[in-house]
Amino acid sequence: MKTEATVSVETRIEDLSHDGRGVGRIEGKVWFVEGALPGETVSVKRLKGRRSYSTGVVDSIIVESTDRVTPKCGYFGICGGCAVQHLSYPGQLDFKKKVVSDAFIGAHVPLPDHIDILSADPWAYRRRARLGVRYVPKKGGALVGFRERNNSYITGLEVCEVLVKSVSDLLPSLRGLIEQLSVRDQLPQIEVAVGENATALVFRHLKPLTGADRNALAVFGELHQTQIFTQSKGPKTVTALWPTEPDPLNYPLEKFGLTIEFSPVDFVQINGEINERLVEIITSWLDLNHQDEVLDLFCGLGNFSLASAQTAKKVLGVEGEPSLVQKAELNAARNHIQNVTFKTRDLFDEGIVDWIEGNFSKVIVDPPRSGAREALKRVVDYVKPEAIAYVSCNPATLARDSADLIESGFYRLDRLLVADMFPHTAHVETAALFRRVS
Repeated sequence: MKTEATVSVETRIEDLSHDGRGVGRIEGKVWFVEGALPGETVSVKRLKGRRSYSTGVVDSIIVESTDRVTPKCGYFGICGGCAVQHLSYPGQLDFKKKVVSDAFIGAHVPLPDHIDILSADPWAYRRRARLGVRYVPKKGGALVGFRERNNSYITGLEVCEVLVKSVSDLLPSLRGLIEQLSVRDQLPQIEVAVGENATALVFRHLKPLTGADRNALAVFGELHQTQIFTQSKGPKTVTALWPTEPDPLNYPLEKFGLTIEFSPVDFVQINGEINERLVEIITSWLDLNHQDEVLDLFCGLGNFSLASAQTAKKVLGVEGEPSLVQKAELNAARNHIQNVTFKTRDLFDEGIVDWIEGNFSKVIVDPPRSGAREALKRVVDYVKPEAIAYVSCNPATLARDSADLIESGFYRLDRLLVADMFPHTAHVETAALFRRVS
């Protein structure tokens, strides 16, 4: 006898949710269906039921969308690393544009006449990742990859179409390496970071490594010319194993003649080409000149600060993480930039703050997913620059903060851009430009 969870039901898909699932209705109830696309009629197998909605996965396709394509990756549908490989790439861009539009409409923010799109090669782009590791003898040994959809299991990858080639090529060898280690069942994660000059792997281990473990990791690093780091606890325990004194990873901002150095556990955008082009767009939008004083909030390693300093009179970068501020200062020194200053400050502090001192004509904001509401309030109350460029990885908080700026009466939304930083996923990077109106 079939249970409710195994019975398939039919529905027509009307839309895509913000996380890339098809949205349909069955007997008036909303269903979120993995693997379904708008315009399709599908048979759905139920996964979970809630009072107001249910979730399911496509069992079969009855009427197929013209936007459906065969996924390039054989793991798609099992691996949780990608969500929309079954949607054509132009369709993915339209989907992300709609996610942004819907967020702004929901926040009652008037959209500009046109939303720009920034995209690049959607394959082999990912230079940062956290790969899960599990040792499962019943599945053949070590598994290295992203988590499976809807559970905590690891997809054992032999190749990954979105990771940069230097990392994808290592996946089969990593499996063999892990099986050699005494801590193979106490090694939950490998953090991956790729620079222009090198590839680095950080092995997180829950038990101490033996001498043989350390030797195996070092031999692997030397054989594959890959920097190897170990991490026993928090980020401060990251230690270079091979070579013992590795060169810092780096990436270029070629138009600005800059090289940005970073460590394997520092935040950098995962898509190098999109990041570089986005920096060019933001500085172009702001139309910087030698009279401008620029305030860069959530400045990180100096990605926007150092590029802006090439043209502006001076730049102040503000960041909440002290280690990133130290590295931003080092990047300024290495690039011989003297008109930029960095401060460590809590950008979520609602009180009066000293970083507002100065005559800032242009402001750049690149916050985490939670947004920049508190920082922008200080900008509006005390700075009132000519223009604010806002880069966001969360359309919902960007729309919320945009509404605040417009409701202040001082700013209007002038430009909006969707940058496809994360092809084949549901993640959306957005940039907005606000100009002062009074």
